[in-house]
Amino acid sequence: MNTGIVNIRGKEYQTVALRVQKFREAYPTWSLTSEVLFRDSDCVVMKSIIADESGRVLATGHAEEYRKSSQINGTSALENAETSAHGRSLAALGIGGTEFASANEVQNAIHQQATPKKRATKTKEELVKLINEASSSEILAVFWKALSPEERELVRTEAAHKGAELKGAKDA
Repeated sequence: MNTGIVNIRGKEYQTVALRVQKFREAYPTWSLTSEVLFRDSDCVVMKSIIADESGRVLATGHAEEYRKSSQINGTSALENAETSAHGRSLAALGIGGTEFASANEVQNAIHQQATPKKRATKTKEELVKLINEASSSEILAVFWKALSPEERELVRTEAAHKGAELKGAKDA
């Protein structure tokens, strides 16, 4: 029988499905929505929002998934990011116990630690394109956190070069 409780290394975690069920029962007039903040061929970033019937936001949650991080993410990174984001917003609201990580996130983290994979570093051109396509500072902040040290250095170098170009054009 599936209770929605998963025991991982002696700790009990509620599945996101169970958390959503509890949320719907407790707050039938509130909304649980999601928004894609960023998506490309490598990565998906989702935001989950919980609002009351007046539209006042009471909790949010974010999640990031890399398509190459696991076999399931190869086909379902968006769905996994959405589920994780919902789990985090529900935990922020107080549904799900003391743990923000869902059972799936904990299992994935354990698996990732056992089999670490290095993701490919993006080229300067790819990084510039992603920055130029970012539609908000929130997306840029998420993007920055996801960069490797090498990628951050490429971005800094490109930004310094672009700043010098702009200054030169302004002074001319």
